Amino acid sequence: MSALTIAFAYVVGGMIPLTPYIVLRAVHPAFAWSIAATVVALWVFGYGKGRFTGSGPARSALQTTLIGGLAAAAAYLIARIIS
Repeated sequence: MSALTIAFAYVVGGMIPLTPYIVLRAVHPAFAWSIAATVVALWVFGYGKGRFTGSGPARSALQTTLIGGLAAAAAYLIARIIS
């Protein structure tokens, strides 16, 4: 059951940055919306994590957004270098 839950979470989480590319036809606006949706999702998930774990929600939201944003930026840069 836990493997199915993790798989579902990966699919749902992966759809957040991909949805703008599915909905919009132009790549550049989709890229901007994808970044915005990802930042908002990271903040919301971090805030929720902070609420559920008892740590400060605002601090947790900031940490999750910064770390997730840095990871996404690194992945983007690596992909640009490789391609």
